[in-house]
Amino acid sequence: MAEPTPRYVIHLPVMVADLAGALDLARALAGALASMPQVDVGGSTVSAEDAQHVRHWVFCDRVMPDRRRCVRQADHDDACSPVDDP
Repeated sequence: MAEPTPRYVIHLPVMVADLAGALDLARALAGALASMPQVDVGGSTVSAEDAQHVRHWVFCDRVMPDRRRCVRQADHDDACSPVDDP
């Protein structure tokens, strides 16, 4: 059996003063990088510097019935919206 191709994750520390600001910046960075196939925007999380094991999801990313993913903010109250909706 062939060995799997190695994959690597880039950890890019960015310091922001509060959770709301960190989530906003994470959404902006994800949007700027979303066209790159190597970037998993749906997997974006934010954590406190001293509690990196406690992660806050940036996007909902629920799988919709047609297998597309929701791109709204995590914990949104309204209906999910698939990736290609305006």
